[in-house]
Amino acid sequence: MALSALTARKPILATAALAAALALAGCAGTADAGSGSTAAATEAAPGAKAPLFAELPEDIQKAGKINVASNVEYPPFESFDTDGTTIVGIDRDIADELEKQLGVTLEFNNIAFDAIIPGLAADRYDMAMSAMSDTVERQKQVDFVDYFSAGGGIMTSTANAASLKTLDDLCGKSVGIVKGTTEDADAAEQSEKCKTAGKDPLQTTIYAGQNQAVLAVQSGRVDAFLVDSTSGSVIAAESKGQLVQGPRYQDLAFGIVFPKDSDQLTAAVQKAMGALKADGSYEKILAKYDMADHAMKDFPVNGVKK
Repeated sequence: MALSALTARKPILATAALAAALALAGCAGTADAGSGSTAAATEAAPGAKAPLFAELPEDIQKAGKINVASNVEYPPFESFDTDGTTIVGIDRDIADELEKQLGVTLEFNNIAFDAIIPGLAADRYDMAMSAMSDTVERQKQVDFVDYFSAGGGIMTSTANAASLKTLDDLCGKSVGIVKGTTEDADAAEQSEKCKTAGKDPLQTTIYAGQNQAVLAVQSGRVDAFLVDSTSGSVIAAESKGQLVQGPRYQDLAFGIVFPKDSDQLTAAVQKAMGALKADGSYEKILAKYDMADHAMKDFPVNGVKK
């Protein structure tokens, strides 16, 4: 999937900054009392005994948390539970297991998908978990730890399912796209193919989030919606027969996303994912969502090469 109201995060950041300042002040007072160094303060952290706590950057050890950017409207990866507050899904379940390995809290921040990469680049967030496809183009701005095999597909109404099965079928049709996703580029590329073949290009409408695009298909405002086939399949299954999700037209990998200067955190999370694979919790989480066939054998950094 692709990736804004940045000012909405400022109060949170200000609060976090104040909390960090108070924490540092407390550490300084302890040191003055003779209990020692930063190492001693780190040892006292609640999660310091976690297997991979020492692998984390020192500032995250001190903060006791990782700020995670996410667009929380993408089931089965992340969505709000019926209470409208609790985040559930594959990414949240994986985050819960990562907390056990790393000894810090993974705190999700709900933002627009296309604001995720800019937010990471501006150091507003430490990493992102939002079913984001690893692409060579995105690797110029961020790094990925790949963790889920996925790919784009075509969602349509049941009435259009028989006639709109492939990208070539979309020539001249109205198509919904979520802003900042890889499907945006897919639609542009397909439009050029349509024109080369002497057909009309796709008539694309860009939406801020997935929910709006799904509603557009349901209401007939667009003929189809390009979306990751994994999330699309879940939505179609819950649509009471209104929607159909076609097969993948490509193979991609989703990745946990990091700023380019976060090698230490990237390595720590990659190692933690390996631990989840080794203890069986990774496969157990995917099986819970009927996604066991999307599991990866390992978790490469920037594994997509084309």
